[in-house]
Amino acid sequence: LKPPTTPAPGDGMCQRFAIPYGKYCYYVYSGEVGFSWPDSEHYCQAGRMELVSIHSRAEVEFLKSFNYSKNMNLWIGLTRDNNFGWAWTDETSVSFLNWAPNEPNSAFHPGNMAENCVEMYKDGRWNDNNCMEKKSFPLFKSCNYTETTNLKSETSKTQWHIWH
Repeated sequence: LKPPTTPAPGDGMCQRFAIPYGKYCYYVYSGEVGFSWPDSEHYCQAGRMELVSIHSRAEVEFLKSFNYSKNMNLWIGLTRDNNFGWAWTDETSVSFLNWAPNEPNSAFHPGNMAENCVEMYKDGRWNDNNCMEKKSFPLFKSCNYTETTNLKSETSKTQWHIWH
């Protein structure tokens, strides 16, 4: 499998099948083959993307609206840090959490596999889970973009810039 390529700098468009929201483009991997959390992260980074980081209730609601199989959970970019806390893979601050009741529970799985990675349930709540579990629909965020105004002419022109 080959991840989608990111748009060229300055074209201001999300990739095909990606959905713009805020300053980002979002894409749901909907292939038949599930990925572990580390494989999902690698897949994203190979396409110069990140597993999604979530910083508000509005983002949770937006992500719930994606057309993905409603019986599947999605990996998100939250994982345990070295201090047994939580960190986003894109290194943004952990300013919002949306745990399901009694989560995170740090349960152990056969073979002493700890729950160090986070999935989002179809209702938008989060669960810590074994990172090696296969999820069919990892979720990522790609390039952010911002609107700037070109003031060189009398008429204002919108230019879009992609940041990687």
